[in-house]
Amino acid sequence: MIHTLRNAAAAALIGTLLLAGCESMRGWAPTFIQPYRPDVQQGNVVTKEMVEQLRPGMTRDQVRFLLGTPLVTSLFRPDRWDYVYFLKRGKGTEEQHRRLTVTFKDNRLDHFTADEMPPETMADNLILGRNPKDLPQAPPKEPPPQINLPQK
Repeated sequence: MIHTLRNAAAAALIGTLLLAGCESMRGWAPTFIQPYRPDVQQGNVVTKEMVEQLRPGMTRDQVRFLLGTPLVTSLFRPDRWDYVYFLKRGKGTEEQHRRLTVTFKDNRLDHFTADEMPPETMADNLILGRNPKDLPQAPPKEPPPQINLPQK
């Protein structure tokens, strides 16, 4: 009887550990059994303010300075740069996708198309998983230094 109970408990434990790697277990298992899933962030963080600074006629170097190195460039379409951003949360099912496509003509910015980009004040909160409407808080202010003058 004790051996049967012990074998059943061992089989249940082994079965739970084997299922811990399965995606289907995320819905019903306690969090301490579930595997760790990190947030996956790939690509370029581009904000609304960065897109607003783009102007036709900018050089490639000016666009690269403003937006950073593009995630996707193609040998077959050298006049097109794609700035792609992807974020998948490890916990939950939230995903973010954004794309900005920049097209050049004669090595000058001809036109661009962009998804809705977050303002700079919201970008950090979206990446960090915080409430995106929360504004960043200012650092705490230090009291002014005390100056002790010699007594006369």
